[in-house]
Amino acid sequence: MVDSFLVGCTEKFYDIFGENLTGVYLHGSLVLGGFVPANSDVDLIVVTERPMSRMDAVQLTDFLLERSGSPYPIEISVLNRRQLDEWQHPCPFDYHYSEDWRNRFLAGESTFSDEEVRKDADLAAHLTIIHHSGCVLFGKPADEVFPPVPKEDYVNSILSDFEDCLENVEKDPVYSVLNILRIYYYMEDERIYSKDEAGQWALNSPFSKTVEKVLKRRRGDEISISDEELSSFKRHYQGKIEASLLEKVGRQK
Repeated sequence: MVDSFLVGCTEKFYDIFGENLTGVYLHGSLVLGGFVPANSDVDLIVVTERPMSRMDAVQLTDFLLERSGSPYPIEISVLNRRQLDEWQHPCPFDYHYSEDWRNRFLAGESTFSDEEVRKDADLAAHLTIIHHSGCVLFGKPADEVFPPVPKEDYVNSILSDFEDCLENVEKDPVYSVLNILRIYYYMEDERIYSKDEAGQWALNSPFSKTVEKVLKRRRGDEISISDEELSSFKRHYQGKIEASLLEKVGRQK
């Protein structure tokens, strides 16, 4: 079912962009092996030869408002080749959509502008995943399209997400806990983990019971997780990650 969903999306992107479409690239949980149909996004990067037009954006938005969430939510960024000629961090982009932004689009708050320069620090992480294990759904090989992402930019990107997770761990424990763990394990051994892999590793940690609850909730179980245990988890891994950063800075001196 996921395969047919991806084919349908890719065909629609070609309908919208035509010969301007360079490629469609899959990243995120579907390529890292942690996709949960009830909860996971389908994460896509679309690249065009030339900047997209306002009409392209209107058609793409109409499609995403109709298709995203039926049955899988879509998170997508559209970039053009000029933006990828030389790597910049944060990386510029033409267009972004996720279900978190749905109401903004419906209210007309997130409209396309061909004059505004938009940048997204998260793209350093997304493009690193594409280089690491991404899937080309259509178009040119990833190595021909995406420049290398320096490791320090990837770390900067995931640490920005780390700050968001610390702030939101009580509100969104599944996403926040598992991403904090992914970041911690990357800082330890510079390996990219899926959410599930990081969770499985942490079942041997002092917070195994909390992590087990998070993994069960990720699978759809109604599991209660107290704010107290989430706060303890947050303090513990915040200290661990900050210590790891200090150690790496010390080694570089």
